[in-house]
Amino acid sequence: MDEHADSSDVPENRSVRGFLQLSRIPFLSPGLAALTTGVCLALIDGAHPQWPLVAMSFVGIVFIMLTTYYFNEYFDFQGDLINKSHTKFSGGGRALVDAQVPRRWARTAGWGSVGVLVVIALLYLLVFFKDYPLLLPLGLFGAFCGMFYTHPPFKWSYQGIGEIIIGGCYGVLTLFSAYYLTTGTANLDMVLIGIPASLTVFGLIVVNELPDIDADRTVNKRTLVVRFGLKGGGAVYVAAMILAYVFMAASVAVGMNSSILIFGAPVLALSVVILMIAARGGYADHHGQEVMGGLTIVVNMLSSLLFIAAAYWAVP
Repeated sequence: MDEHADSSDVPENRSVRGFLQLSRIPFLSPGLAALTTGVCLALIDGAHPQWPLVAMSFVGIVFIMLTTYYFNEYFDFQGDLINKSHTKFSGGGRALVDAQVPRRWARTAGWGSVGVLVVIALLYLLVFFKDYPLLLPLGLFGAFCGMFYTHPPFKWSYQGIGEIIIGGCYGVLTLFSAYYLTTGTANLDMVLIGIPASLTVFGLIVVNELPDIDADRTVNKRTLVVRFGLKGGGAVYVAAMILAYVFMAASVAVGMNSSILIFGAPVLALSVVILMIAARGGYADHHGQEVMGGLTIVVNMLSSLLFIAAAYWAVP
């Protein structure tokens, strides 16, 4: 099928609600949670940030994610169109396949978001580059990975590596960058602290690939679930979710207060619930897939934000 073809047999609507659905607003939470965590950890450590740079960074990460989502909606259109087993969290935002907005809007919005990122980058180069030079390669790498998640020629999500790339960007890269832009210091401890968020974002992508397996196979989208099958993909997903708490506990080794063992308990508890659902065959059941998808969004946010509570607890 031509990936640039529009659906011409359905009348085009143009609605604000449809555009918001296209923007996948709830899925902005992973990046925002990780960025907030990095900034807050830096503040707790006594940082005195340049607040305009912090504000620019929040706007920037939103538009990196929007770029990713708009192009994803555009280039995944044919797969989403034939996908009849999607959940509330998988199979795209459905705004295009339900003709709530014209398909071309997704591509236009994607390039519009790139334009906003260029403006932000120019402002950063003019005002902040001298004091925060490392932020340039970090930001460019994140934007590059997001844009080409489904955009040709790389199309990471079609190669079975998109899950790993986006997981790394939404967790480790974002949290490390947030701490750096707040303090001006490249603190490698943030890499370990960011791993739980990376694992749960990775898990979120994988669990949402479970109900999409047939449609993805049809359009030759070689996701991890397509490669490993439902059972194998389910096992990879559960392993990632359980490991999130393990790495939260391991952060004590780099100076995180041991209270993270307690504050991280909700992540462990919800991961155990996910394990139980999967063990009962939920990884192959539509309702189970949907429940696990919803729980994973919550676990992802907690896997980064709970570090703020543990760090604040340690303040005398």
